[in-house]
Amino acid sequence: MIILQNTFKRLLRNKVSLLLVLVIPPTMLGLLFGLGGQGMDTITVGLVDQDQTPLARQLEEVLQERAVVKPMLEEDISGELTAARVQMALVIPSGFTQTVLEGGEVRLDSYSIQESNLAMPVELVVESFTRAALNVAVAAEGNMDAFYRGLADYRKGGVQVETLMTEGMDGDRSNAAASAMGILGINMMFLALYATMHLLKDRENRTFHRVMTAPLSQRSYLMQIIGCFLAILLIQMTGVFLISRFLLNLYLGVNVLALYGVMVVFALVCVAFGIAIASLVKTTRQAGTLASLLTTPMAMLGGLLWPREIMPEILQHIGMFLPTTWMMEAVNKVIVSGNFLEAGWEMGILLLFALVFFLMGSWRRVDISV
Repeated sequence: MIILQNTFKRLLRNKVSLLLVLVIPPTMLGLLFGLGGQGMDTITVGLVDQDQTPLARQLEEVLQERAVVKPMLEEDISGELTAARVQMALVIPSGFTQTVLEGGEVRLDSYSIQESNLAMPVELVVESFTRAALNVAVAAEGNMDAFYRGLADYRKGGVQVETLMTEGMDGDRSNAAASAMGILGINMMFLALYATMHLLKDRENRTFHRVMTAPLSQRSYLMQIIGCFLAILLIQMTGVFLISRFLLNLYLGVNVLALYGVMVVFALVCVAFGIAIASLVKTTRQAGTLASLLTTPMAMLGGLLWPREIMPEILQHIGMFLPTTWMMEAVNKVIVSGNFLEAGWEMGILLLFALVFFLMGSWRRVDISV
C-alpha cells in the first residue's frame, strides 16, 4: 500500500489537484444554482396570455410579486429563451378561466432551456394559485361574482407558499438534480484524466522504472494507482453531494444514496478511462491533446451540459456509444424512482465500459528497460 499512500500524499500537496477536487465543482454549482438560495427577482418570466381574462391578469400579478414578468407572444418564446432575455416562459392558454370555473384539469405550459432551482418556486407559485382558484370555483358553484370575491379573499389572506423539495417531485423539478450531476460528471472526468498525467509523469521522470526494480508487480502498482484516484473521486463526490444538499439546498431525488451509488460506478468508469488514455500515449502533451479531443465531445453528446433531447437525432444516436449518456440515463431514472435497481441496465453498461477501458489500459505493457 506504499504506492497508494505516497500517491495520495503527492496529490493532496499539489495545488492543481486540490483545485480540481475541492474548489471547481462547488464553485460551478454555486454559480449555476445560486449560493444561499437566490430570490425570485433574479429570474425573468416571459408570459404569454392567450386568455385575456381577469383571472389571467391576477395570475400575472401573483407572478410579478415573485419574479420579473415580461409579456410576450408565443412565437417569440424560442428567440427570447435562446437570447437569455427570459429564463422561463409561461403560456396561459385560451379558455383557462372557463376550465377553472368548470373544475376541469388546468394545464399551463412552461418552457426553459436549462432547468435550475430558480424556476422551481415559480412553478410552485403558479400551481398554488391555480389550485386555489379551482377550490374557490367549486365553492362558488358557477357564480362569477362569488368566484372573484373568494379569490380576492384568498389573496388578501397572505397565504405564503413555502418551497419544499418533496419525495414526489419528478419531471422538470428533477432536472436541477440531473444538471448538478452533469457538472459533477464533467469534473470527475477531468480529475480522472489527471491520473493519466500522473502515470505519464512517473514514466517520463523514470519514477516508474525505479519502482519496478522493487519487489512490486506492475499489476500491483497499477491497482494502487487506481485505488488512489478512485478514493480522490469519492472525496470529490461526497463533498459535492454535501454542498448541494445542505448548502445550496438542491433537490437530489427521492433516494440520495441511490444517486450516490450511480456516481460511484461512473467514478470507476472515469478512472478506467484515464488508465486507457495513459496506455495509448507516450507523453503528457499527447495525453492533454487526446483528453481535450475526447472529454468535451463526451460531455456534450452525453447530456452533461444540456439535455440530449435538444440535439439532432443523429447526435443522439452517436451519444449512445458513450458512457456519459448511460450515466445520465441512470441518474434520471434514479432521481425519479429512488431505486438503484431501476437503473440496472444502465449500470451494467457502465461497468462494461469500465472493463473495456481497464483492458485497454493493461493490454499494452510498458517497456521498462533502460
